[in-house]
Amino acid sequence: MSFDTETCELVLGAGLNQPSYSVRRLHDLKEVWANPIQEEDQVIYRYTSALHLRDDAAIWKQANVAYGIVIFVPGSFSGEYVKSSGQFHPPVQPCNMGTPEIYTVLSGVGHFLLQKASPPFERIEDAVLVEVQAGESFVVPPDYGHLQINPGSEPLVFSYAVMDGMKGRYDPFKKRQGAIYYEMANRGGEFVFNANYPDRLPLHMLRAADLCQLPELNKNVTYQAIRDRLSQLPFLTDPTLFPKSAALRKG
Repeated sequence: MSFDTETCELVLGAGLNQPSYSVRRLHDLKEVWANPIQEEDQVIYRYTSALHLRDDAAIWKQANVAYGIVIFVPGSFSGEYVKSSGQFHPPVQPCNMGTPEIYTVLSGVGHFLLQKASPPFERIEDAVLVEVQAGESFVVPPDYGHLQINPGSEPLVFSYAVMDGMKGRYDPFKKRQGAIYYEMANRGGEFVFNANYPDRLPLHMLRAADLCQLPELNKNVTYQAIRDRLSQLPFLTDPTLFPKSAALRKG
């Protein structure tokens, strides 16, 4: 698999299954931008779901985990860096907790903005920004809503591993016109509080390299590395097994 740096399109090679390949356009996110969008509509990111080598289908099915790749264009719109719309993972039963997700940046630099809340997602308990460099991974803990931002001048490409069939909840972000903070390009990357949230929480700034949540998946993580460790990642489908050592902040 490769990607075209000019068009920001993913190129699927031989030996892969035939995953869904979707796009999100600028105006698809009209409900979550900080300011009204003035620019013409265009594709801002592309992604696959349930991507794997054909011979690995049974491995991923048994683990009930899906792997995919996402590519964001660089740039900003109405003063805000390119981003996704934001989602919470729905709680699974009987624990009533949202499932975690593993992200690995393959190229570029990603800012992953997280906000913790439980259904009905009205009260935010924590707000965190994790910077992830190429080759680094980090894990979204249970019950953290999240979105991705491309603050760089080149495409952002990252992979994800998540419970298969997970249907994200986007409405909590749309209801409040985005996440609790916006990253504004026209202010030099300043984070601006979203006044649609009732409580102004501080935004904790972290780096994936410092977190080292899963040491065995800390650097140069490949598809094969995650595939071969699926049995060691049961928390992807059972949040109660999420290791305390992988918390965003210790103590």
